[in-house]
Amino acid sequence: MNKAIKLNENQRIAAEHKDQHILVLAGAGTGKTSTIIARVEYLIQKGVDPQRILLLTFTRRAAKEMTDRLSLSIGDAAKEVTTGTFHHFCLLTMRKEPDKFGIRDFTVIDRDDQISLMNLARAKYVTKGVKFPIASKLVNFYSYARNTKMKFSEYLNKYAEYDYEISTKILNVFGDYDQSKQSHRYLDFDDIIYRFGEVLHNSPSINEQLRSQYDHILVDEMQDTNPLQWRILDGLRDPAKLFCVGDDAQSIYAFRGADFRNVHSFKDRVPDSVVLKLEDNYRSTQEILDFSNWLLRESPLNYDKNLKAQRGKGIKPVMKSFSSDLAEAKWIAEDLIKRHEEGNSWKDHTILTRTAYGARSVEAMLIEKKIPYVFIGGASFLQSAHVKDLLCLVRAAGNPQDEIAWMRYLTLWPKIGDVIASRLIASIKNTGSLAKAFSETARNNAKRNEIINGPEVIMQHWNEPAKALKAGAEFFEPLLSARYDQWNVRKKDFDLLVKLAERYTSLMRFIEVYTLDPITSTAAVSDNPDVVTLITVHSAKGIENRVCYIIRAEPGIYPHMRSIGKEDEEEEERRTLYVAITRAKNELILTRSKFQYSYSYPYFDTEGSYFLSDVPDNILQEDYVHDHAFDNVYHASNETDLTADFTNIMS
Repeated sequence: MNKAIKLNENQRIAAEHKDQHILVLAGAGTGKTSTIIARVEYLIQKGVDPQRILLLTFTRRAAKEMTDRLSLSIGDAAKEVTTGTFHHFCLLTMRKEPDKFGIRDFTVIDRDDQISLMNLARAKYVTKGVKFPIASKLVNFYSYARNTKMKFSEYLNKYAEYDYEISTKILNVFGDYDQSKQSHRYLDFDDIIYRFGEVLHNSPSINEQLRSQYDHILVDEMQDTNPLQWRILDGLRDPAKLFCVGDDAQSIYAFRGADFRNVHSFKDRVPDSVVLKLEDNYRSTQEILDFSNWLLRESPLNYDKNLKAQRGKGIKPVMKSFSSDLAEAKWIAEDLIKRHEEGNSWKDHTILTRTAYGARSVEAMLIEKKIPYVFIGGASFLQSAHVKDLLCLVRAAGNPQDEIAWMRYLTLWPKIGDVIASRLIASIKNTGSLAKAFSETARNNAKRNEIINGPEVIMQHWNEPAKALKAGAEFFEPLLSARYDQWNVRKKDFDLLVKLAERYTSLMRFIEVYTLDPITSTAAVSDNPDVVTLITVHSAKGIENRVCYIIRAEPGIYPHMRSIGKEDEEEEERRTLYVAITRAKNELILTRSKFQYSYSYPYFDTEGSYFLSDVPDNILQEDYVHDHAFDNVYHASNETDLTADFTNIMS
């Protein structure tokens, strides 16, 4: 083994285990990445060709981290190991032989595009006065059903509460949506995984070809895999051996289709497999781990893990209770200021929230107190309207059949609405030329020549992605600067986009990569910013910090009210709290507002299911904080009231 990778005994046993299907149950902070890297190094030292190793992750960032660490460990051989997300691997493989997978000249579309296309499919089934699910909700239904391998009709019967007539219309919408995707040559995210799995299992020649390519398949974050992804692993294994690393106690994405059983039932699903455990935690102090261990022991499920801190003892976690959410927010802000004045960096502090909405009081107080922060869990960088405007121009230039891109591009211009744009698009599809389409449909448009010039600006630099995007940004600036506020701030996003594109030689490849795994808004922040991180728990996997606050740790939130009474969902809520707790390295502070939950959930027995009702005193210290400034303040029923109350209090 490379001396740069220091392994404990259990990590070493996992990394050097014989050729067998292996599941490594790696508790939070137990060094799963080091173990995966050590496994790759061990295999190569044993003579395995690095080109016959496949390493699958769930985010582009994780894949990059794996590649960087492999380079440090094994040098140039790291470039020969196929590393990427499931979507990246499947799309890359299909692009090599597009005809065999039926995807030649197809364009990958993102969620916003899915919603636009679903809206078009939905339109003819909407009846005035009759409630019908909005497009974004239909996309959620569609995606969940596909990722869990359920028939649409089965999904609607099981999870949706619609009558027969509405359900029939929804099924028709899905049918039209599928047909529209095919006619416009679109692939949505689910298509990538679904189509790959279908061909893998239904084409013996493709199956044999792909299964013969790899000897070892390593999977990071196994607990996040859904049934479609499991189907791919199941189709690629044997003779290839699986080495899957995950934590059943961190399976918190069932709403995306993640299947808890892929980890919890691994031995039953994979013959001749072995389950190994990593329990030595290198992140947190023992007091924090005592809390997380207690939480799992309270579960009816057998998680069978007991994390042990290699850092030793520290500060006992504390629960701070307040009279209102505003008092809670004020205390957190003042605690942050106090710590900063004592010499601690803002960036050493993370605030974890179960929902983005639940953090509004805290965010308002951070703004009021002028505490620098970033909120993670909102819109991604590539979902910004002005960035999507530029990318739609690129897509339209590259694919004359991309109706969604053309519609967005054309309707950006003055005096072109949906009707004229639709006529132009129909003409483009018939003539193959935007100039000819204008000659037939919109002869008198004052901006005609300028609009026609847009795709040409991109095509002039088609094989130079960075130059193409820079030229497109310059072309668009007069139009978009008049359209959007704070343009000087927004235009900096284009500089970031150009910089990211410099590493690519294919413009469409660049767009595909970042469409599959969008850049979060924090990518636009300068390196190592000294800011407090406010983040949703579901966005916090993989992060850690010295001091963590878990806000609104109250009945109705842990578990969330909507899960109460549903055993599987309540258990996932327990795992969500476990993830939040195990982000803390040195200090963990939970906060709650008695008035908040008694106000918000007066008709529900949230106390009866509350995870933190009976935490032993030796595990969690409780402290009630009274603030007279909030004695006469009532929780606001909407954001306007909240702002008014907040302003009055602070003044």
